[in-house]
Amino acid sequence: MGLTDLTRRSLMSVALLATMTGMALPAFAQEAPIKLGLLAPFSGSGGPYGKEEEDAARAAVKIINEAGGVLGRQLELIVADDETQPTAGVAAARKLIDVDGVVSISGIWSSAVALAVKPIAIEKGVLLTTNGSADEITQGDNQNLVWRFQTNGKDWGDAFGKAFLNDDVKTASVLVLQTPFTLSTIQPFKETFTAGGGEILQEIPFNPNQPSYRVEVDKILEGDPEAIFVAAYVNELSAVVKEAYRNGYEGTIYAYGNAAGSNGQFVANVGKELAEGVHHTQHVPVENSESYALYLNSIGQPEGTVMSFGAQVFDQIVLTALAIEKTGSTKGADLGAAFPELVNSDAPSIGDPVKALEALRAGEPFRYSGAASDFRFEANGDQSNLAYGHFVIKDGESELVDVIR
Repeated sequence: MGLTDLTRRSLMSVALLATMTGMALPAFAQEAPIKLGLLAPFSGSGGPYGKEEEDAARAAVKIINEAGGVLGRQLELIVADDETQPTAGVAAARKLIDVDGVVSISGIWSSAVALAVKPIAIEKGVLLTTNGSADEITQGDNQNLVWRFQTNGKDWGDAFGKAFLNDDVKTASVLVLQTPFTLSTIQPFKETFTAGGGEILQEIPFNPNQPSYRVEVDKILEGDPEAIFVAAYVNELSAVVKEAYRNGYEGTIYAYGNAAGSNGQFVANVGKELAEGVHHTQHVPVENSESYALYLNSIGQPEGTVMSFGAQVFDQIVLTALAIEKTGSTKGADLGAAFPELVNSDAPSIGDPVKALEALRAGEPFRYSGAASDFRFEANGDQSNLAYGHFVIKDGESELVDVIR
């Protein structure tokens, strides 16, 4: 007699005894939770954003679970640190997939980490949703497994060019950190800016984790550019701004919104005086967004707070959950194939994940309107229909001055 037969007979005996004696049946274990992975940067150059991504992911999981989960099962979030390093990211991704058994990996702030993890996700058939912006992330045959929730480098660079032109900047220089993402924004920026009549004076490269940026800043100030595009992350940007201030630079500094405007780290690093007048551009929900308001409320942040990376991760988790409910599957390719169906239709928009789940279960048409932006998906996994907020820092706060499309 097999173990299954023994188990079945034991259960039948318990049930019969319960019927005869009136005792309550024991509670047997429910179906195991569906595990979702979060690969976030808790150390390295992306360190300032790891907690923001984790808080967003946990908030989304909590909202979904309190609404009954998906397919009658709860979600479980497994978190790992990629250290903003490809080697560490690969090791963490392999553990999430092979040991923890996640059906998806979200987060991935660094483009270099995303590019390193991407082949593993495709090999294993695991859904990969990322914040990395390097154009190469969505290139090639990704088998419906790789989806970007951030703008790509090309479109972001173009938005910067438009911001410079809108501010009537005539001469600019570029100080660029040597990473896949930062480099992907530079050529599109230069093309847009020069096509509109702007002149690029200099382009100076630099490397991560340098002890000083004095030499590069001294060079970039030659020719006295009206504006400097500092294509770098928050720690490098902070060091560059301090050096420029030491040199008495009176022009305008432009930076990525994820460096200058997200979570207040830049202002904390350099102080209000040095941060005053720094411009930054980022695709964010600059208009009314039900989902973004719900996201901020769920993490205890006041209205108007700019936390774009967290909003992107919130959308990643929500869409993954909706895709599981929609397809009845946890296979990565099935989930990815459902993403465009969930956001691209002409049906009524829903930003609340609970209402979206209810509409799915009722068979009602809808499209998910994201927290990070009211995006659509292109066939390669990139987002379109993005608006870019152009901000300037005043008295330590980011003030919206324009919306670029």
